[in-house]
Amino acid sequence: MPMDFDADDLSIFLTWVETFQIQSGMNDNEEFAGRFFTRILNSFNENTPERNLIKKQNEFLIRGLYSGYDGIVPKNCTEKILTPLAKDLIEFGWSRKLNQVKLKFGELRFYIPEKIDILEQRIENAMFEWGQI
Repeated sequence: MPMDFDADDLSIFLTWVETFQIQSGMNDNEEFAGRFFTRILNSFNENTPERNLIKKQNEFLIRGLYSGYDGIVPKNCTEKILTPLAKDLIEFGWSRKLNQVKLKFGELRFYIPEKIDILEQRIENAMFEWGQI
C-alpha cells in the first residue's frame, strides 16, 4: 500500500472486508504488514482519516481479517466487482480466505487458496467484467 493512498478507496475496501469477513492474506502477518503499518502510522497526524484507516488495517491484522497490505482496489471496483463476486463465491462455498487482490497493469487480480472450478470460473468472469468497465 503506497503512502499516498486514496482514503475513500481504502475506506470502502475495508468496509467490504468487514462486511464479508474476508480472512487474512498471504502477507498479513506481523513481520510484513504489522511492521509496515506501525512505521507509517507516525507519518500521519492524529485523528486524520488516513491515520484512522491505517489503525483499522492494523486492527484487521490482529483480528485475522484481510488488512489490505497485499493490495486494495479502487472503490468502483470494490462496489461493482468485488461485492457481487464475494456474494457469489460465498454461496459457492468459498472459505473467505483471500491471498491477495489488486490491480496490476490495469487488470484485476484476485487470488484465493481454493482450487475449485466453480470459484475459479467466477473469479475469471469478475476479472473479465473489470476489463469491460
